[in-house]
Amino acid sequence: MTRSYQEAAAERLARVAETGKRQHRVFTDAYDMAVQLMELRERRGMTQIELAAVTGIAQSEISRIERGSANPTEKTLLRIADALGADLRVVERTAQAAHSRTVAATLS
Repeated sequence: MTRSYQEAAAERLARVAETGKRQHRVFTDAYDMAVQLMELRERRGMTQIELAAVTGIAQSEISRIERGSANPTEKTLLRIADALGADLRVVERTAQAAHSRTVAATLS
């Protein structure tokens, strides 16, 4: 029987120590936020270069943020969210959604 990537990853994560699970959640949340920023920028019809011009953040840094390979400060995220007409929020986790995003760029 062939397993999907999600099934294999879930099985592997179940065997990982608690520290590893926390690190996985941090990575997943950061990646989710990066994807949200990229999708919002694209919905706004902006290129990375245009977003860089509006925010004063280098295009290369915006690229790293969208790839999930940067660790932007709150100030940087707020500048990007403001340029995209979005809010930056801390969202409380619920018992049903333990893996929900803790920080999300949302439409205003």
